[in-house]
Amino acid sequence: MTDYNTGEVDEKLMIREQFISLLETLNVPDQEIAAQTRAKWDSLRESAASFGQLELIHQRMAAIQGMTDPASKPRTLFIFGADNGIVAEGISLCGKQVTAQVMRDIAAEKSVTNTLARLSETTVIPVNLGVRDLNDEEGIIHVAVKAGGTESFARTEAMSEIEMMLAIQLGYEMAIGAVNNGYRILMAGQAGSGNTSTSTALLAALEETNAASICGRLPGISDQQSLREQEIISAALSKHNLSADDPLTAVRTVGGFDIAAMVGFYAAAALNNIPVILDDLVSQVAAVVLRKLQPNISHYLFAAHQTTGPGCELALRSLGLTSFLDLDLYHGAGVGALLALPLFDSAVSIYRRVCQKCISG
Repeated sequence: MTDYNTGEVDEKLMIREQFISLLETLNVPDQEIAAQTRAKWDSLRESAASFGQLELIHQRMAAIQGMTDPASKPRTLFIFGADNGIVAEGISLCGKQVTAQVMRDIAAEKSVTNTLARLSETTVIPVNLGVRDLNDEEGIIHVAVKAGGTESFARTEAMSEIEMMLAIQLGYEMAIGAVNNGYRILMAGQAGSGNTSTSTALLAALEETNAASICGRLPGISDQQSLREQEIISAALSKHNLSADDPLTAVRTVGGFDIAAMVGFYAAAALNNIPVILDDLVSQVAAVVLRKLQPNISHYLFAAHQTTGPGCELALRSLGLTSFLDLDLYHGAGVGALLALPLFDSAVSIYRRVCQKCISG
């Protein structure tokens, strides 16, 4: 494979053409299984009972996993940590030093993410893809694509082709490892300064829309800072002249290592028949990248919640997904995905304890 710490890349690094070829093999989930579970839910509805979206969650999970009695446990959440060079333009509320502390808190099980993970019986795995001042702390997988994160896309491309493909491959291989360890639902969250700007810029490029129309106002950001962010993103997109028909080049140019890793992570999950619960805008934009490459990916994705700001609305519309929760929540690190997990547990439990009992008489 690759020596992640030295950056020495051997011939086993996946190239973009190989990745695209893998995606071409992705089929829609098992529709026969979906029909079987739908029929069982319909038989329950004869008693005037309906579980609405819970039925759909169960049917989709069954189709993805290829069994009428799907499993929602065990599950795991990867936190991809990566700083972004765009913070050098002064448009981020938090500096790069914040990311390292967030990752340390998660590794020490002191964060909100850990609290929700304990409640939902979820394994949390923090991954350092390029966080400033984060080197060898215990409890974190250190596979930095580039120490300190990406370059500022306002000045140059955020990353090289090799860096992008390395991040994609890291995400891909981590999902494969999770599948091999028996996890039945996968989630990915983020921790990183400047990734609201990277995800907004990337979404604007992919959807060919004005960045100003989807730039959300973050808590604590002044009108002047928000306007400056819009101007910088718009100028960068004009400079780079990206095409929605070339989503990976858009990732390389204005994206982040976290987004690239999620692209690989979600692809591997879908190719191995594992449902994915999306978290915040960053994770949703990573999914949009995949949707541009392979429309079938949406069948494997569930949108946990709708974050504040118009960017989320556009991303979910592009994915053809509707979120389960709308909590006026602005928080990354997998919090939204974890909050949605009880819905999946409930869907599975209702089917097992009520629907099957009703059928058996």
